[in-house]
Amino acid sequence: MATSTEAILSFFTKLNHKLSFGAILKYFSGEFMIKVNGIRLSLVVAATLLSVANVSASDLGTIQVESSTIDGKTDTKKTEVSSTATISREDVEKINPKTITDLLSGIAGVTISNVGTDAAKVHIRGVDNQNYMGEKPGVAIVIDGVPVQETSGKINVDLDNIESIKVIKGGASYLYGNDALAGAVIITTKKAKGKDSSKVEGEVGSFNSKRFMASTNQSFDNSALQLQGNYRSSDGYWEDAYVLVKSINGKYTYYINDASDITFGMDYTQRKTGDGNSVSGTIAAETNPRSVGEYSYGGYYDSTLVKSFVTYSNNLDDKTNFMINIHKYLDDKTSKLARATKNASEIWNQDGAKGEYKTAFDSVAFMVGFDIQKNATDETTRLALDGSLSSDFKTNERINALYTEVKIEPIKDFTATFNFRYDNIEHQYMDKSDTTKDVSPTYNIGSYRAGFNYALTPKSSLYSSVSTGFRTPTVTQTSVNQQALKVDPTLAIPAEIKVETSYNYEIGVRGTHSDIKYDASIYQLDRTNYIGRIAGNYITSNDEDESNYDNVGDMRSRGFELSAISDLEKMFSFELAYTYLDAVFTNYWISQQLTVNTARRGQPTNAQFQRVDFSGNQVPRTSTHNAKITLNYQPITDAMISTDILLKGSYYADEANVHKMPGYEVVNLRANYKYKNGLEIFARIDNLLDTNYYQFVNINSSAIADMTTDATIRVGQPRAYYAGLRYKF
Repeated sequence: MATSTEAILSFFTKLNHKLSFGAILKYFSGEFMIKVNGIRLSLVVAATLLSVANVSASDLGTIQVESSTIDGKTDTKKTEVSSTATISREDVEKINPKTITDLLSGIAGVTISNVGTDAAKVHIRGVDNQNYMGEKPGVAIVIDGVPVQETSGKINVDLDNIESIKVIKGGASYLYGNDALAGAVIITTKKAKGKDSSKVEGEVGSFNSKRFMASTNQSFDNSALQLQGNYRSSDGYWEDAYVLVKSINGKYTYYINDASDITFGMDYTQRKTGDGNSVSGTIAAETNPRSVGEYSYGGYYDSTLVKSFVTYSNNLDDKTNFMINIHKYLDDKTSKLARATKNASEIWNQDGAKGEYKTAFDSVAFMVGFDIQKNATDETTRLALDGSLSSDFKTNERINALYTEVKIEPIKDFTATFNFRYDNIEHQYMDKSDTTKDVSPTYNIGSYRAGFNYALTPKSSLYSSVSTGFRTPTVTQTSVNQQALKVDPTLAIPAEIKVETSYNYEIGVRGTHSDIKYDASIYQLDRTNYIGRIAGNYITSNDEDESNYDNVGDMRSRGFELSAISDLEKMFSFELAYTYLDAVFTNYWISQQLTVNTARRGQPTNAQFQRVDFSGNQVPRTSTHNAKITLNYQPITDAMISTDILLKGSYYADEANVHKMPGYEVVNLRANYKYKNGLEIFARIDNLLDTNYYQFVNINSSAIADMTTDATIRVGQPRAYYAGLRYKF
């Protein structure tokens, strides 16, 4: 007999498959018609069943629910039970970032892999640092409440349109579902506000970089409008590492009454980027740091991105709020693969609806919500030489999820939080030329978080939690395995790959002491059933089962994270983010190549393999020590000079832990000066001391365990200068 949860999920599954998203809009009027299994039904839907809470709803009695997935307006940590960090719009303007790396590098526990001129993959607590190319990062990327399927897990976002960024560390699938193994990066873009204001700014700098932006916010009697246009271009330091971005976006909010509003949003972005920015081997890194003549394994993206959404919010009373969000994302892109030997065309569609309801009583608050997603891709690959078809397939993903959060205060100053989410995920792979490759796996997964926050003093609190995350096998991985088994049923590979899971345990303390805000935590993150290619992630072979996938191991990350910020209004102030990380393979094996064909860069079609156990080894590219120290000098109220010191410890470049790379230190310098009447001048110098360093080094231990001459190396950018003006009126 089905449980009540299964019954409810079954209902939403039918909605997902049978209901157009246009019909969901009729939820606002409370009634719509659908046809399920041939029966015409008229459903009258109470607003409270489809409602969704504002993340920062006004004071909900004694307790607040702050973990809404829909929206975010403020950040409070008074009852937060997990380690989090927040970056405000003011922080963005102060840093004047070139890439998302400039913003996130100051968060303890977060490391960044620069995988393109302006794109980056975010890693939290050592998860997925062993991968460096097209794989997902194990971190949910959420933009305006929607988990976005960015290309290869990268963050491609208009930096000038950021209102805030919140980073949740530790498994976060209890709110964001698939791939939130180690946390989530929640980006909220600028909103329409109830005041008139405008801004223009421009910046120029090294490598022929240019950036221009204009925005305006206009307030009317019962509505508000926010519009923004951006242009950004750069030739880049590395050859072919160019970027050209044109974007226009806006939001219009209509205030229905004092308690409710509806917001329409649109974003249109054209992006062209080149990623030819790595070299092969240490010799080339010294003689050809700009990677002249090199080609990336995947890059050179031309992309058109269109995002649209509508959000309805209603405060039923001072303690209750509901909201519903309907969105549609279209990402139409072309790129080059396999070192520019193939041309790829990808069309990604994301359609979805989310709803939450939030309310509170004197000592209890709760939030309930649903998440419906219909995601699809249409991907074609052709050989660059003659245009012949290499692959042509489609994928579909259906997600139906229910989630909840409950906060209780059984005694004064002690708050307990419980989260639970249940996902029904249906994948489908459809090969247009070979239907034997078609697969349609289904997964039913529960995720949770439980924790507490205890106010030690009025200015400090102790918090602790356990949370989970998960990642399903990609539909392509499942197809590869099942196709191989159809050809040879005796292969020692699984037809159904297990779901990866993570368990995060942490305890920390946060507060303010002598005008210094601090947050310190210790944690352990256990990751089980890691999915990888049997012969290593980047090895292909026609021999037996080596090119197929399996759950090849488990990993454990332990660490200490500390952030501290002094009073930034004083003449001298500082900001510190320090991470101690010990990431190891607790159980890990691959089939290592014994023969090498250097003409194919260590990836021969046929080779001999042997099973190698790397259990106990350090996860590659995870430094034990990472830190960012910012020293601020404010000689007068409207001027500030800041020095950023980035410290990265040594790390292994390979799973075998044979090649240890030295750490490095990079110093950046920033300055801002605000004139009267809204005019501001800003400048920065990146890599002030012109340090020669490698941003990352990868050696594929499954192919070449003793050679650095074939390592994939990204050489750090030399000294660079930027300056600009900002005018607010």
